[in-house]
Amino acid sequence: MKVLKIYDPVMCCSTGVCGTDVDTKLVQLANFLSSLDNSKFEVQRYELSSTPAAYVENKEVNRLLNDEGVDCLPLFFIDEQLVFSKEYPQIPVLSSKLGLASFVRNF
Repeated sequence: MKVLKIYDPVMCCSTGVCGTDVDTKLVQLANFLSSLDNSKFEVQRYELSSTPAAYVENKEVNRLLNDEGVDCLPLFFIDEQLVFSKEYPQIPVLSSKLGLASFVRNF
């Protein structure tokens, strides 16, 4: 089972549909994550203001925050390896990193 960990910056919601500006990248990410097979992928998603302990407990996340500040967020880890930072990846790129190249056509 692959483990995807996402460390989001402070935001009002992870879906991207709150407030007056809809963030299409966050909407696509939320849809993609909900479509993943739970028997093959575990998704752990953290938001800085609601789960700050997760940012302190992960040594790499803690180091990046100390070195670069919150501008390094969001951070994406697959099986404890940092694969994306500073912006949300396009779904086809994330899908490929997860080994789902055939899934790319759906987004």
